[in-house]
Amino acid sequence: MSVAPTEIQAYMPWAKAQAMARLSQPVSATPPQPHVTFIMGNEAGDLDSAASAIALSYILNHDQSYFVHTYRVPGGVYVPLIQTPRNALYQRRENLAVYEAVGIALEDLLCIDELGPLSTRRLGSAANVSLGLVDHAKLSEVWGDQHVVDVIVDHHEDEGAHMDAPLRIIYAPTVHPVGSAASIVAMLAAQAQAETAQALPSGVADLLLSAIVLDTRNLRMQPDGKGTPMDVRAYASLLPSSSFYQANTSVEAVEAVHPPPSLTQSTQAWSDQLRQIKKDVSHLDTHGLLTRDFKTAQVQIGQRSVHVGLASVPISLSSWLSQSYRSLSTEFSVDTARAEHEWDVWWTSMAWFMQEKHLDMAVVLASYSEAQADTQERKSRRDLAIAYRDYDHTRDSSADMARIIAGLEQFGTAVVAPDGIALDLQTWKGERRIPTTGKKERVQGLDAAHRVRAVPGVWGAVWRQGNTQANRKIVQPALLRVLQYVL
Repeated sequence: MSVAPTEIQAYMPWAKAQAMARLSQPVSATPPQPHVTFIMGNEAGDLDSAASAIALSYILNHDQSYFVHTYRVPGGVYVPLIQTPRNALYQRRENLAVYEAVGIALEDLLCIDELGPLSTRRLGSAANVSLGLVDHAKLSEVWGDQHVVDVIVDHHEDEGAHMDAPLRIIYAPTVHPVGSAASIVAMLAAQAQAETAQALPSGVADLLLSAIVLDTRNLRMQPDGKGTPMDVRAYASLLPSSSFYQANTSVEAVEAVHPPPSLTQSTQAWSDQLRQIKKDVSHLDTHGLLTRDFKTAQVQIGQRSVHVGLASVPISLSSWLSQSYRSLSTEFSVDTARAEHEWDVWWTSMAWFMQEKHLDMAVVLASYSEAQADTQERKSRRDLAIAYRDYDHTRDSSADMARIIAGLEQFGTAVVAPDGIALDLQTWKGERRIPTTGKKERVQGLDAAHRVRAVPGVWGAVWRQGNTQANRKIVQPALLRVLQYVL
């Protein structure tokens, strides 16, 4: 086994070559092949997932003796894996910008579709292969259930999966929130460096910092942002090794709860640039929007699993319906007939997407900002939409949908899951107004029982989400609890 290169530009092709060489070997190769662990981010493939997978594999290779001794992880080779098909990498332009900035060539990324079948012995213990998860804590169904998971580093709710993973670090948002998984990876790197005295190269530090500043808006702290003390400590540990470091910036004894503005001054422009790139999804059609930041989950109901897909989009439903986001413009009015047609098209697209992904429920989490009429200042908004398919013809799906709606609206109250975080779901009012009434547009395409008129066997609901701090990390476990409770 060759030694992992130090610089990220050389490390990435080396890691991919190790993986491809292993995959070309028979399962029962003689002599036995060195252990290989694939470190992968979640299936949404956002910058936090990709950067964390690459950086975690890097430190596990370069500080391996520390992690083997401290956490009892296997030795061998750790390879970063991007859970995005190669032909979909273009969907995340912010990722591409960071790869270019740190010198990672796209051809050096190992993408999910380059592995072949996932539930295969070539990726199992018989082939001396295991898996590592970062920015998620449970293997999705497509991987099957025969794989060994040795590493978990995550900041979502702990689902109790893979409890025997030797390195298993999960900071749940309801217990110990952390804005970015990259911050946890950075703290692991700092722990190892304290023992080995090996500093990160600037490319790896820049990679992690980019994920942290994008996820936390350059350490905008809670409750106004997602930044937490761990994110601050991670940022401070990375900055001196990064290309953003300025000699007059002090990282010693940084106040983690209220970091000084001078700490993040050098990354402000980069943070703003990444946010603007991420917000621009004008190159994506409806299918691209649904798949760009998409995750799946499942909940066991009796003898059957209910499959749920959750898509996060950085635009409002109004701009999606009107397609105005494609031209980076804004529409302020819409007549009723046109709105009805737009909703029919949208609900039909959701139904086709559920069929394509074999989903029983599709969820859209829209996050955007809206200009205020009186001040023109922009205020954070969230829309939440669900489409539910008649998956069990022995049940009354209209009654099921009514219970799901009530459960979500009452979640986090004394009625349903009082220990949960309330979503504050309100009547949806769009950004456009109806000229004949002057009122803001409302949801169309549904009958009184929430049946989608354009697609038989599909039900829908849409809300304005008052709790704008409740992102997918909060909404997903809430929804799964509601489904378990009402179905």
